[in-house]
Formats: sequence, structure tokens, C-alpha cells
Amino acid sequence: MNEPSKAKLLHSGWVLKKKKKKIQGYARRWLVLYKDGTLAYAAEPDRPFRGAIDVPHASVSSDKRHGTVHVDSGSNVFHLKMLNDADFETWRSKLRTFLHPWSAAEQSPMDFKSAMQCLERSDDLLRSSSDTLSGVQSMSPSPQIAGVITALKQIQGEHSVIHHTLQRQIRSGDSSVSRSGTPMSGLAFGGGTVSAAGLAVASASTPEDADFFDANDNGDFDFDYDGVEYQIEEDHGHGVRGAIEDEDEDDDDESDNEEDEIVNTAKNVTYRRELPSPIVGEEVSLFSMLKKNVGKDLSTISFPVSFNCPLSLLQAAAEEYEYAPELLELAAQADNGTDRILQVGAWAISGYASTAHRSSRKPFNPLLGETYECVRADRRLHFVAEKVVHRPPIVASYAFGKGWKVSASGTVKNKFWGKSLELIAEGTTVVELDTGDVYTISKPSSFMRNLLAGNKYLEHVGEMVITNVKTNERLAVQFKESSMFGGAASRNHITGIVYDANGTETATLKGKWDEQVAQQIDKDHLKVLWEAANMPPNPAVYYGFTYFAMSLNQITDDIKDAIPPTDSRLRPDQRAMEDGDIDAAESLKQTLEDRQRERRKAMEDAGETYRPQWFHLGPQEATAPEWVYGTMGESDYFQKRKNVIHNHAKWSEVAGSSPVLVTFFTFVYWV
Repeated sequence: MNEPSKAKLLHSGWVLKKKKKKIQGYARRWLVLYKDGTLAYAAEPDRPFRGAIDVPHASVSSDKRHGTVHVDSGSNVFHLKMLNDADFETWRSKLRTFLHPWSAAEQSPMDFKSAMQCLERSDDLLRSSSDTLSGVQSMSPSPQIAGVITALKQIQGEHSVIHHTLQRQIRSGDSSVSRSGTPMSGLAFGGGTVSAAGLAVASASTPEDADFFDANDNGDFDFDYDGVEYQIEEDHGHGVRGAIEDEDEDDDDESDNEEDEIVNTAKNVTYRRELPSPIVGEEVSLFSMLKKNVGKDLSTISFPVSFNCPLSLLQAAAEEYEYAPELLELAAQADNGTDRILQVGAWAISGYASTAHRSSRKPFNPLLGETYECVRADRRLHFVAEKVVHRPPIVASYAFGKGWKVSASGTVKNKFWGKSLELIAEGTTVVELDTGDVYTISKPSSFMRNLLAGNKYLEHVGEMVITNVKTNERLAVQFKESSMFGGAASRNHITGIVYDANGTETATLKGKWDEQVAQQIDKDHLKVLWEAANMPPNPAVYYGFTYFAMSLNQITDDIKDAIPPTDSRLRPDQRAMEDGDIDAAESLKQTLEDRQRERRKAMEDAGETYRPQWFHLGPQEATAPEWVYGTMGESDYFQKRKNVIHNHAKWSEVAGSSPVLVTFFTFVYWV
């Protein structure tokens, strides 16, 4: 769109704005506020504006605890998350200049009868809309329309509860509800809760806050008045956001309390969107290296550091979980087995999206016992991985979120085919949902193409099978090989079919593993299950990393005192390469590998066997990973992490501001 206003600029800056599709989360956007009250945003300061809202005629709600501001014009909604507390206060202050100057002392009791009249008119509109949609559904059945009809009926039910509550208040003369959103009998406007179900339905239009507009003396919504502001109560736990997104959350549940603790410690964490240095080191010919080592296992060959990218295999495993919280949470919430296996399949496919721009450089091979954690409050993700076997290199991992957990272990074998290198994934991935469903996932092969000449690219080819071991339902996904003459347009396509226990087709999906996956509803209709996030500009300059990948080696303030000394972020050679010092990286890599050989030889001479810290050998079954999370009779990683954080806080006064002592205490706590 063109310049949204001719007025002078009042304020501008970077914020996070929620995308329109729920599973896509937030994206970094340039927000601008003009002196006439126009609020607009763009992808970059010098890019065209994508949308605008007239603040003086909008509803603005804010949640200081989560740093969010929501601006609703009725036809458009901006869900904004500020980067820090200062930005939150600044933006809220600027927006308030265009809103009605209500204060807690000035607020008068709400006119309940006017509110009831508004409810009655909205009920009439709901009934009319429901009847119209029912007529359309009878002529042309559609699952989307059926879902909308169900939602409308649920809203009508919620309105009935509100209607009866208001009637009781009128009869009792209670006027404890005001425009401020002060709670009344469990019903609050703008700041408290109506009910978990009601807010979940309301989230279809305003996903994070339920805003109720005041009525004028005639019972009509007064949109000609100045905009209104609602502040979400800051002492109500998760507030409205929690009521919508965490409606089934049990405050007494231990894992939820742990997650709350992580949210608090991770407040205001900003993840980088650019690496410290672009690609360093000349790319050596992989073909020449393979030709010299025909028939050898590549894991036994020490490659120059210039073959690497500044991530470890453990961090590469974490990349597969970029979309896990959204997709697997949806799977755990789905009402039927078909929808659940489709969402699990969408997540399994999404794990390949980060490889779209990776063609030749490989992750660092972790040292034996090296670990990596990815605990992200913004993504509701807990992940830990460890290298448990040196040769062949086996990585074991465990992750969990709301309603799901995943266990995996495996290695990658390779075959050199002359012009391409095949990477064969061996191992098992097991997804468990709170519904009781357990899924196993087998992966296709990957090929590094055009090693001899031409543009190199990575391609995944073969069949992925997701099996529900509880019901025998199965999703078979074909990763299609590109056509010889089709060029880039023929690459990365997938198709999938869901079969029930009897082998009958129940659903199909299609898409591209680097772009999106959709369920085929009928010939002309698709239901998008997942879409890849936007790539950074010029990905080739930064190893083809996604924004998520760029954050994986970052040591943020919330984890600097929590990660163990074995974490991949602390590898000096990998850090040197990320910082652009290729010579130091090469020297450090050689030193680390030499020391590892010395340790391994000393253990062999002593007749000792390495014992992993956080995983143990599990039952030798096809439906279980070879390595299982947890150590016999000892606390698990996340419990240990919690203790480390607690002890660090307890003894932080001893360390004072000395980084040496801080590092020492962290080391002692983990060891």
C-alpha cells in the first residue's frame, strides 16, 4: 500500500507482529505511528506498508507481563509484542494519546441494560448467520463451514451465560463491573475471563484478548467516540492470553510450573537475526575428498574446517523442532486420529525445510559426550541432545512441549554415487501425545547433487512412513525425485496418503517440503497444515541458515548461567568459525580432536566403556529408539538444569560480578 498518512511521524521502531495464520507465530516488523493516529507496519523501513489502523477509532488492549499490545479496529487487528520493557511503555504511552482519557477514578458503572440490548442484537445476528450457513452446508457440505457453524453455536451458548449473569446483577443492583475491566463474579471485560471455552471461540477473531466495547445510551456501539483502552490485569496468572492458549492448563502440574519459571527467566530475550560473520573459508571440492576416500565411512575422515558450517550435529537435530510446538500441540488437541496423524506428518516434513539452502557444508561432528539444549519460552520448547556413541556417531535427543514429547536416536550412513552423495538416515523417532497415541517415523534418504559440476543442491528422496502403533493407522509420504529436464521447479514435491487399520485411504496431503504442506479436502480445496517461515535475505551469505538456525549457537542472558560445560555453544572451534576466524577454528578443531583420541585410547587401555550422561540403552524394539532419555536412578537433564539455576541464584552473591567465578560455579553445579 502507499504511504498510509500525510501527517508527521510521531514514533517508529521494530516490534514483533503476529502473522495472520496461527501457526506462523510472530515476525519482525517496522511499526510507524503518525500524529493523526494512523498506525502502520512494513517488513523493513524502506519497504511498502502492508497495513494500517486508525487508532482513535480502535480498541487497544495491553499486557505488561507479556509485553504485548493489541490494536483492534473491528475490521483489522494488530497483535504486537514489544522487544523490551522500555519499548512496551513507550508504545503504550504514544497510543494512549489517541484514546479516551479514562482513569480508574473517573470510570462510572456500566449500563447493564444497554449491554443486554447489545447481546440480544448480536444473538440475532449469530442466529441469522448460523441459519444462512446451515442452508449453504446442506447444499454444498464443507468441513470449514461446519466448523464455523459449531463455533457460532458455542458463542451463542457463551452469550446465554453472560445474559443470565447480567440479569442477576441488574436484579441485585450490583454495579461492580466498570469500563476498567474489574472482575465481577468471574466475568471481566477486557482484563479477566469469561470462560475458557468462550475465549477459545472468541480467539477466532482476536486470538489473544477478548475485547468488549461499551454501548452508548441507545445501546449502540459508539465507534464515533475516541478509541478505548483495556489493560489486562497483571496479577491474574497468565491473564486472558493464558485463558485462550492454555485453557486446559493445570496450575498444579509440575511441568507447567517449570515452564512458567522458564518464561520468567527468558523475559525480554531477543534472538539475533544475523550471524556475527558471513561465510568464511574457501569451499574445498567435496568431490575431490570423496574420490580420495572411496569406500570409506565419511565419519572416519577428518575434513578441513572449511567443510563445516558453525553448528553441530546436535544443533542440526534441534533445527527439526522449529515448528514442533505449533504442529504437535495441534495434534494433541485434534478430535480424531486422522487429523492427529496429519499434524504429526506435517511436523515430520517441516523438519526438512531448514535444509533448502544447504548444499555442501556439513555440521561439526560433536565430541563424545557433547550436549546441546534448546529451551525456548517463546516457542514452548524443551530440547536436549547428546552424542552417545563415537563411531558410528550416534546422536540421541528428547524434546517435549504442551501435550507432546519426542524421543529419537540414530546415525547417518553414506554412499558415494559418483555425481551425488546419498545420506541414509538410520534410527527411530517416536512421538507421544497426551491422547495416548504413539507414532514412529522412518525417514527418506537425502542426496547432495551435482558434486562434480553444476549448481549443488540437497534433495530428499524416498518414503517417509508415520505409523500410529496404537491404532495401526499409517501415513505414507513420498518425497519425489526431481525431473531431469524439469529444473528447480520440479524439486522438493511431496505427496502423502493416510490409511486406516484396514488399509483404506482416509486422507491425502500434498505440497513441498521447503514451502508448505496441505490436506487435500476435495478437487478444488486444500487445508494448509504448515507453511515455512520466510528465509533471511541472501541466505547463501550465511550458510543457508534460517532465522531459527541463526539463534541456535547464541548464548542469551537467560541461559548463560544454565548451560553445562558440554554444550555445543561452548565449543571454541565452532565459535571461532562463527566469528569469522577460520585459521583459529582449524587449529582449535585439530586440538579438540587430538585430545578426544587421547581420551578414547586411555579408556580403551583401561578397559572402560563410555557411559552417556543423559541417555541409556533402551529395549531393542523396532518401535523404540535405541537410546532412551534419562539415566538409571538419577535426575534427568531438565531437573538437573532446574537445580543448577536454583543453586546459581542462591550463590550468585558469592561470585559477585566475576565472570570467572560465575563460570566456575556453573561448572561445579553440573559436574
